[in-house]
Amino acid sequence: MDLHRNKNKYTIAELEANINALSLWDILQTQKLTANFCFTYFWDPTDAYAKDKEDKQICEHDILYWQPHLTKAELFNCDVYKARLKKS
Repeated sequence: MDLHRNKNKYTIAELEANINALSLWDILQTQKLTANFCFTYFWDPTDAYAKDKEDKQICEHDILYWQPHLTKAELFNCDVYKARLKKS
């Protein structure tokens, strides 16, 4: 699935089902995402979903730039972030 060439928008469920076949950068740049999705896949502590060095380097600035509907407050108040805080 080439997310840059096809301009389709996919649901979060569709993206999750295909996460192992997709570049995280491609997802970030072409899809509308939730804060929970961003924390789950872009900031996975093990980098389990990263395909390359660039995927591993996605940071807060990148997310806020490519996902302008999200705010810093939303990112750091999402359920996935709060759950990680409780575990550490």
